[in-house]
Amino acid sequence: MSFDAFMIDAAGALESPTLPHGGVSLGELDGLVARGRQVHDDLLLARARGQVGFGDLYMLGKEAMRAREAAESLAARFDSVAVLATGAEADVAASMLGALAHPFHNLLQSSGRAGRPRVVLVDTADADHLGAFLEAFPIEQTLLVSLSKGGTDPQALTQFAVGRDVAKKRIGPGFQDHLVVVTDPRSGALREAALRDGLLAFDVASNVPARYAALTPIGLLPAAIAGIDVRGVLGGAHGAAERTAGEDLRTNPAYQLAAVLHVLASGRGRRSHMFVSAAEGLSSTAEHMARLFEESIGAAPGEPSARRRCESASLARDFSPLVARIAASKGDFAVVLIESGKVSRDRAMPKDGPGLELLAGRNLSEIALTTSSAFRRFLREAGVPCIVVRLPAISPQSVGALHMASMLSAAFAAGLCGGEPFAAGRSAGNRLLDDELAGRAQATEVPRS
Repeated sequence: MSFDAFMIDAAGALESPTLPHGGVSLGELDGLVARGRQVHDDLLLARARGQVGFGDLYMLGKEAMRAREAAESLAARFDSVAVLATGAEADVAASMLGALAHPFHNLLQSSGRAGRPRVVLVDTADADHLGAFLEAFPIEQTLLVSLSKGGTDPQALTQFAVGRDVAKKRIGPGFQDHLVVVTDPRSGALREAALRDGLLAFDVASNVPARYAALTPIGLLPAAIAGIDVRGVLGGAHGAAERTAGEDLRTNPAYQLAAVLHVLASGRGRRSHMFVSAAEGLSSTAEHMARLFEESIGAAPGEPSARRRCESASLARDFSPLVARIAASKGDFAVVLIESGKVSRDRAMPKDGPGLELLAGRNLSEIALTTSSAFRRFLREAGVPCIVVRLPAISPQSVGALHMASMLSAAFAAGLCGGEPFAAGRSAGNRLLDDELAGRAQATEVPRS
């Protein structure tokens, strides 16, 4: 079950001598095939009706290519770019930048960035954090890119309103050139503001939820500005779409990932799913995948026993506490381990490193592989199911493929639970915030005499 850009290996989660009771049997997967075909057909029908848009993003990339072309001129005009986003939009942007941009892009000299601007993700509307950003960055040399799929999120609108106000006051006429928005093509306060001010704006189709927007300008515009090859990302997504087009969950890797996790949750009580990155560059991607699965499945109205809590961790940062936590658990964990092969930067350990005799002369990448191997051995010995997602390298093609496969897998997982992850409407959190803000506004109204 592989193609050049990624491989999904579920052997560590299947029933075996080392996992006799906690693993998934082939018979259980066989028993899900008919249901899986129905979910597959439902997804195809929803796609044909225009209700599900993420599956076409790799080949209907007009807006993505428009963003790529605009990124070239924008990158040449500004020293710094601030990406204003919260929630799912921030996770999507972070997953692309974290995986494919230089990890210290903003510290490189201009020549090391190929003349590209510094790109900073501002992922909160916290007063102190937002205020500190506005103090640190001269708005006259900064482009503000606001990402909000629906254009109605209070925190994203707060970021935009404050940034717009500062730009208007400091720059005066022409401040609009420092603002770009990515939002719904027809509705929302952000779209209205873009039309009113004449801002450069990019569309995210109404049938693509924010969590599924990695291959839209939400994920690709910040990436393109940073110099990432978005054509390669879309090419990898195209390859993954072809590889995961089959209806049989036993041969479709995206479907198999969802099906194995479904059986582990509903039939084994393993409802805590940990998405673990073996490479630090994929830590933001693992976090996004965890939230993608949890929110997609959380929309399912039926089968509460199949729902789950999805989290993320990084082996480079969390190895010891992660092992301790799983060891102390009561058999409710399953792990999705995301590994990568070849690294673009490697270094040999010095032979005279104090206290590191066992590592002398070894490459850092070898140490990382040893950590991943030790983690997989721990999971086997602890009887914890583990599905491994392997990328040959962290590249635009493999990251694009991983995003496409993850989106399809999450949508399929929701279908197995009887859910619809694409239902429109404001999130519960946004509704709570709307109600609270409305209540405060009413409480502070001055009575008229």
